Parts: sequence; structure tokens; C-alpha cells
Amino acid sequence: MSTKKQYVRVRREQGEETRQLLVASKLLDLDYKIVKEQGFLYFPLLSEVDRPSVDEALNGHEFKAGFREFQPTQVGPRTLEEALKDKMPSEKLELLPRAYDLIGDIAVLEIPEELEVYVTEIGLAFQRIHRNFSTVLAKQGAISGLTRTREYAVLAGENKTKTIHTEYGVRIAVDLAVAYFSPRLLEEHNRVAEQVQSRESVLDMFTGVGPFALHIAKKRVSHVVAVDINANAIKLLKESMDLNPLVGTIEPVVSDAHEYVRELSPAAMDRVIMNHPSGASDFIADACHVLKPGGIIHYYDFLGGEDPEGQLRKKTVELVKAAGREIEQIPMIRRVRDSAPYEHQMVADLIIS
Repeated sequence: MSTKKQYVRVRREQGEETRQLLVASKLLDLDYKIVKEQGFLYFPLLSEVDRPSVDEALNGHEFKAGFREFQPTQVGPRTLEEALKDKMPSEKLELLPRAYDLIGDIAVLEIPEELEVYVTEIGLAFQRIHRNFSTVLAKQGAISGLTRTREYAVLAGENKTKTIHTEYGVRIAVDLAVAYFSPRLLEEHNRVAEQVQSRESVLDMFTGVGPFALHIAKKRVSHVVAVDINANAIKLLKESMDLNPLVGTIEPVVSDAHEYVRELSPAAMDRVIMNHPSGASDFIADACHVLKPGGIIHYYDFLGGEDPEGQLRKKTVELVKAAGREIEQIPMIRRVRDSAPYEHQMVADLIIS
């Protein structure tokens, strides 16, 4: 059965070089056949690939992009349900994960407790279907602790949790065992970076492995102070700084954000990023202390209910007022992603007077 997929089209004489570049960048979908047609080759791309990543991978080579039908490289099951229909009761098949997180060459599944006895079969079946992943992991437990990490079980493939993840051409060193990272914030990383102006000073209060800082420094001649209490996260950020051509500068800092901000002069920053949705409210006073008048806070929080936008507006106004500042304008409030049933990760852009 054919599937419509995004492609890169090049002239046939460029084919082998293009294939090697796409494979090296982990953008080529090996589950589908390359199409030869009228002197051109069409290469199927992974569904999560964005245009900037392709531009970077092909390094200036001329190509065209679009969507077309591709044939699978193998005959066999295309879904977990198909692959496991003879190994699990029908009521269990309905509980199989329908989505997964792609982080570099690692796939991360969330498997319900009811399927724990089948985790090995699920992992092996997943890797047979998706041969481009070198490792299949399953989440174990919730994110916890100051370092915001969780445990993972290796279901199939290489026994590893470290990889290089690429988004919008930015290469990010990730080790899921020691530092938090979510590929679901891809658009948010890019959105904030696009807002930053040249020569800005930016404080990324809970940088983690540094995706916001890396996106900004790759796009803008600016200075980002990237703070995290997790020394392992900062070590990974430093690795990523060597992987990317940066036009701006990043200052990695291992510290508690409260303690670090106390050492900064008031009104030292043009922008503060507060991506710690379970705890950012405790740091609003610190952000307000270090922010210039007219500066911007990107504030993240977990909220539910029928009107999370209204809740976030009210909450941020009260928090900023309690910190001795005022919100001049809230140009945007939006739902970033679903974080749990009836709960959303929210963001508000706050201009502070």
C-alpha cells in the first residue's frame, strides 16, 4: 500500500551524494522506496522533518520538495496492531500506543500498565516496523526531582539514552537518563527565537539541555545566559555549542536560578524565558528583578479547566503585581501542548513595564 510522504527531488546524477547526506542527517525514511522518474530521484523523508533541517543537511545543494506517493520497502505489518494481532487479546490491542516521541534516532513510547507483560514484544515489533530507529525506549514513572528526569526501559535496539536531536537545523545533544528534553516544544523553541532581536541579552532561567538558547544563538547576534541546576544538562549544552555554527553567544551556568539572579544587576536583561511549567511561578520575582522596563517574559505553566487562557492571564497579572511590577501588555497566550487529560502546558508572552 502506497503512502503520501514529503520528498526531496534531485537530478539523478546528484542521487548518491544526496542519499548519503540524508542518511547521515537521519532524515531519509528507510521504510519507503526511492522513486526514479524522468531523470529525477525522489527521496522519502521522515514525517517529523522540517524544511530548515533539509536545507542544512543538503548544504546548499539544489533540490525541490513536495508530497507524493511512495511504496514501502517491505511487505508486512505497518502498525503495532497489525504486527501483534496474533500475540495479544483484541482488548489489549486497543491499548497499544498510537503515537511516540522521536528524539534523534531514539523512539520513546508510553505503554499503559495493562500492557507491561507485552513490553518486549511491543518494542521488537515497533523496531521491525520503524527500522530507522536504533533504540526503542519506554517511559517509566513521572518526571521528578530538581533535575526533572525520569527513568526509561530499553525495549529494543541499542542500550542507550543519548543521541543528537535536530530541529530547524539546530543540533542538540540529549541524554534522556540525565536531563529533561521534549521534542514536542519544537515550534515553541523556534517561535521564541524568531522574536529575539539582535544585541538582546536573554536569560534562560531553566535551560535544560539548552534548546531555546541554541535556537536563539544560531539565529541572532545576541547573548543568552543559560542557567540550570542540573550540571549534566549544562554539560550537554556545551557539547551542542560545539555542534552548531552560532552567530550569538551562550553563557552556560550551573546554578539555582534564585541564587544566580541575586548576583545580577537589576534591569540587566531584555528577555527572560521561564520554561518550568510546574514551578515557574516561584521565580516571577526573580525575573521581574532582572528584566528591563519594556522587556519580555515568556512564562510557562500547567493549567486545566474550561478557560486556561483566562486563568493564565489572571495568574500572571497577580504574580507580576506581587513582584512590584506591572504587565504593560500580554501580546499572546496559547496552549503549547496537552500535558495530561484536561490539562495543558500554556505560555504567555508578557511585556513588563
